[in-house]
Amino acid sequence: MRGFLDGRWHHVGMLRTEDLLRLEAAWRAQGAPIAGDLAPGLNDAEIDALLAADELMLPAELRRWWGWHDGVRSGVWNEPVSQVGAGSWAFLSLSEALEQRRSEISMGGGGFPADPDDWAGQWAPWWLPVALAGSAYLFADLSAEGEKTPIHLWAQQPDDVFTARFPSFGDVVAGWADGIERGFFVWSAERNEWDTPGNLPTEVLRLV
Repeated sequence: MRGFLDGRWHHVGMLRTEDLLRLEAAWRAQGAPIAGDLAPGLNDAEIDALLAADELMLPAELRRWWGWHDGVRSGVWNEPVSQVGAGSWAFLSLSEALEQRRSEISMGGGGFPADPDDWAGQWAPWWLPVALAGSAYLFADLSAEGEKTPIHLWAQQPDDVFTARFPSFGDVVAGWADGIERGFFVWSAERNEWDTPGNLPTEVLRLV
């Protein structure tokens, strides 16, 4: 089952290889530049080496993601090459994700509050960005129990960071693939950018 059908959301669960293949095929079918700039994936030893300094454990979904491709060769800031198609979200490599996490923790200026009501913009040590758009992030909650990795939104003006936007990263990737396949996100070679022709259904707007 795909991420959404006829504008209605369908939970797909864990990140699946078939959705990774669909996403890459959709990029290639659109002629999107990201398809030609994908970096090789990381093996488990390479992932563990990158995580060691931060003492993080990466869940299976994210190991599969960065084991598929480790971002783009030219880097996340090389837009629009690094953009996945939905909104302005760009493909972070694992090292870039860790770097952004360290930067946000440093800017938080202190420990993370035990009570969410006391939150004042701090970045939790167990949050890891998975996609970037300017100063906004989709981030994974690494403290979640179970196999699925809840994905939250850190908006340009962060407010509701504690509510999961998607129950798993698999839902995000399936939604990205569906959005391109169904014509909600279209690569414009003329303008060298992703376009969203027409009005997006409410559920598709969650992806941008």
